[in-house]
Amino acid sequence: MSLLSSIYLTGGTIDPAQLSQSAAAAFNNLSNPDWRTFALTRLQNHGLRVINPLEFAWSEVDFLDAIEIAGSSDQRVQRALELIDQSDGLLANLERPSYGAAMEMFYAHRRGKMVTVVGPSPFNPWVLSHSQARFNELDHALQYIIGQQPQVDPVDWAVQYESLLAERYEQMPPSGEPDYKFLGGDLPVLVVAPHATAHWREGEFYEQESFTGSMSALLNRMTGCHTLMSNFCMVADPCWYLETPYRRVFSDIVKGGQVGLVVMLMGSTWQEAPGVQISAYGEPSISEDYESRLKSRLCELEAIGARSFDQNLRPFADYAANELKVPVVIIRLHKRYRMPRLQSLQFQRAAELIASFIAEAGSELAKSIE
Repeated sequence: MSLLSSIYLTGGTIDPAQLSQSAAAAFNNLSNPDWRTFALTRLQNHGLRVINPLEFAWSEVDFLDAIEIAGSSDQRVQRALELIDQSDGLLANLERPSYGAAMEMFYAHRRGKMVTVVGPSPFNPWVLSHSQARFNELDHALQYIIGQQPQVDPVDWAVQYESLLAERYEQMPPSGEPDYKFLGGDLPVLVVAPHATAHWREGEFYEQESFTGSMSALLNRMTGCHTLMSNFCMVADPCWYLETPYRRVFSDIVKGGQVGLVVMLMGSTWQEAPGVQISAYGEPSISEDYESRLKSRLCELEAIGARSFDQNLRPFADYAANELKVPVVIIRLHKRYRMPRLQSLQFQRAAELIASFIAEAGSELAKSIE
């Protein structure tokens, strides 16, 4: 299953006169005639993902006000950088010069992203040095991106994502920031990775289950499912303690009515055997069907372990299945399936097989919701 390329948009407003006649007509017919909305629609129609195109539209006022609101400004910058890290390319509208857009371009270029620029020529030498392509018209820039979709290797993407997450394995969240990250999707399936970072339980410190977080984010990119993972060290294991921010946001997401299946992605240690274990909770006729279908896919990796009782995961799984009435499937992957640097084929194949199950189950659920 391929990994959809994603584009981050930055820059201020754009003059509709820049567009071709046909594009301008479509642009003017939009309920919210903004270049970002136009670009989002155009790129999505060609199979690309657009990451958070409307939240950030930097202006000079932002930086004049930053002295007064340094705290909120810092959070906004950090959020923007995280979104660029999740992207494969960046489209910058420089019709109106912007410090924010320029800094995001510089950051994206240094991170190895494909940077495309639209704006008036001649372009500044800094723009020339930190972009792959430059255009005077938005139409031409979008055509270039559509034709030159950045090629993304799933394993390389996961390694890069995990390297960023690793910086927070044992770091407590800064004041005001949550210790989890939610990645929204279109399929009514929610993948959770509550042990993507280190956590505490009953006074004991437990290390992260490495690459469960990056694999859950990868599944979001591959299938369009929802993903909820731990993003900083958690003072209370959300699988064991139910009164945590992670559990509360999980409950809100499920109660929103757009989730019909929860997939828990967990890791097991070198000492545990077998290497793949699957269990399910919820209405037997439904959960057992999901369990059987998932086993039939993952048996390609190796023989699947018998259903086992794990008291450390049971509080969370029981809460979801019994209180929220949503079926839960738990996948425990041995360390050897979570070592993409050393065993990339095993990691990629495990992700592809889980993604195929999620895509099938999600499509069925989406039709039933309609």
